[in-house]
Amino acid sequence: MLKFICIVKGVSIMKIRYISENALVCNFDSVIDSHINRRVLSLKHEIEALNIHGVEEMVTSYSTLVIYFNDDITHDTLAAQIKQLKLEQPEGKQAKVFTIPVCYEDGLDLEELAAYCKVSPAEVIERHTSRQYLIYMLGFMPGFPFLGGLDPAIAKPRKETPRKEIPAGSVGIANEQTGMYPISSPGGWNIIGRTPVKLFDTERTPSVYYEAGDYIQFRAISKEEYTAIEQNQNYRIEVKEIES
Repeated sequence: MLKFICIVKGVSIMKIRYISENALVCNFDSVIDSHINRRVLSLKHEIEALNIHGVEEMVTSYSTLVIYFNDDITHDTLAAQIKQLKLEQPEGKQAKVFTIPVCYEDGLDLEELAAYCKVSPAEVIERHTSRQYLIYMLGFMPGFPFLGGLDPAIAKPRKETPRKEIPAGSVGIANEQTGMYPISSPGGWNIIGRTPVKLFDTERTPSVYYEAGDYIQFRAISKEEYTAIEQNQNYRIEVKEIES
């Protein structure tokens, strides 16, 4: 079953592997890089535009695209269509920036992370809110964004002993990534704050505001603001469009 195809077009190198009877993976590299991630998303959009009969689902990660399909199409036929794509460097496109309010007061691991990084809690907050984070992918639960571009000065490995439950809305750091827990879950990320925004809601359309390729910007708020936003059913996340 395992078959390997290497495609080289210009500066693009993509490897295709057959990983199961009804799935293959397209891999550009094994590093976390925004340019590579844009190639992954561009490939996904190109395949969507082809509207290939038999393709059922596509899942992106940092540098790979997994394609699931049914018996109406074969690995070889699908791979042949992918090989015909230009795989050019994607041009800049419009992306959304979602500003997420976060209360850093009483962050479960804020003091510990600050001590580990040899900075003050205030500096952790300042650095964490100072940039826009690219959403590389959504995973291991609905709406959990894996955000790249964290300031290395506030990076810290995952906790050796994961918590049995992390509250919904928790904002954490793991190595040089940051992310948000849409629902309560066990987890080992270092929790530095919490947002009152409901990140995942099955009764809302869409159930998740953002998608891979968008950006997240964090904004520090007080406990009072947290409570006010939490109680405001009409609260709207600030969204703006940028050229990515």
